[in-house]
Amino acid sequence: MKIHTLSNSEVIRFANHDFMNHLQLIKMYLELDKVEDAKKAIENISESCKTLSNINKLKLPKTVEWLQTFQWRFPSIEYTLKSLVEHPVNMKKDEQIVEYLEKTVIHVYDHLDPYTEQQLLIEIESNENDFKLMFDLRGNWEAQLFTQQELPNMKVQTYEQTNQHWKYVLSLEQE
Repeated sequence: MKIHTLSNSEVIRFANHDFMNHLQLIKMYLELDKVEDAKKAIENISESCKTLSNINKLKLPKTVEWLQTFQWRFPSIEYTLKSLVEHPVNMKKDEQIVEYLEKTVIHVYDHLDPYTEQQLLIEIESNENDFKLMFDLRGNWEAQLFTQQELPNMKVQTYEQTNQHWKYVLSLEQE
């Protein structure tokens, strides 16, 4: 499966745009004498940067790129990423993880209801023993249920899959 990636120029342009939006938000709060709101915005931006930095510890370049560019590639979905990475993952699994994530998002993306807010939460945990990625999509879409053949050395546990909520955990045992 060919996964569309962004060029360096596109990534820099998107990152600069986001940076300017953050600065404008902080400036607006300060001009309105909402210092606490400005501080909260700075904290949120800082936490987001820490999360993006933390996922680099996975040592999965394709997965990290997919996670870091998600919001620019799929702008119709509000995206939240949380991570607790204490140990890198076997790089042989990198492409397999990205392919599964891409297939699941593309499965619903063209069928999203444009009048409904779509929210995706991805939480990642990685330690010496295992790797878990929780995918939790909420919104509204009209797509058939997703089916995927068994994946070698990778387990996917689906907790719910409807046209309003799709939650699964992708896990690997560390070698």
